[in-house]
Amino acid sequence: LEATYFISNEGPKIFNLPVSTTSGYSSALVNGIKTQKKGLEISLTGTPLKNSNGLNWNILANYSTFVETLKEIYPGVASLNTFLKVGDRMDKFYGRAFVRTPDGQIINDASGRPIYAPVSQYLGNMLPKFVFGLNNQFDYKGVNLSFQFDGRIGGVISNYVQKQTFRGGRHIDLVTGELGAARYQDYLGVKAWVGEGVQVANGATIKYDADGKVTNYAELTYTPNTTKQFVQDWVSRYYNSDEGNLMSRSFGMLREVVLGYQIPQKWYGKTGI
Repeated sequence: LEATYFISNEGPKIFNLPVSTTSGYSSALVNGIKTQKKGLEISLTGTPLKNSNGLNWNILANYSTFVETLKEIYPGVASLNTFLKVGDRMDKFYGRAFVRTPDGQIINDASGRPIYAPVSQYLGNMLPKFVFGLNNQFDYKGVNLSFQFDGRIGGVISNYVQKQTFRGGRHIDLVTGELGAARYQDYLGVKAWVGEGVQVANGATIKYDADGKVTNYAELTYTPNTTKQFVQDWVSRYYNSDEGNLMSRSFGMLREVVLGYQIPQKWYGKTGI
């Protein structure tokens, strides 16, 4: 077993410092960003089975994880890339998100389509929680088999292909199930789709703070969304967001399989090979 814990301080990195446009420039390149990476790597090797005349099994397993945080910004600058502040993870993902009730339901407008928050919201971290790899090797009387399995767990991303195929009316889900049935009603000119979530029932206006958070939940009352609309209008709103297309970056794959055979020496001992 081998384990390594590391801390890596990086920077100062080049930073585009905004300057007054009256100078004839919009920004100046300065050294102004410092970050720190902390992580752990573990490697385990072993031989669960060992038999000189039978089955042998060797294994190698790897695990690694790290987090990079923002430690310093150029003096006088409060945030990096609009949202990141000192102490934040560098891989925080911000994107277009829905306005939701305190219990998580989507709030729709009078047309029955989701309302977007006026400012991009934090939707998750892009980097995985950890990365792993597993290599097994088996040997039995000249026959050897090895395979490698690896992957990453955690992290999010916005699915651009899904976004464009839904909005363009080419996604397979638009011709199957409830969406498919309602899409046919689009063709007939009938509004038949009711999106998930609620609508504001008392006519109150939703108010936001500078970060796009709702500030007047106490003034709002809700009713289930019952407004019918065309499917294409709804998907054009729902899937024109990062939250509506958010997907996990987790995956695991069988990366390599090797099968071999060691020819006994007696078979070619007299050939001079």
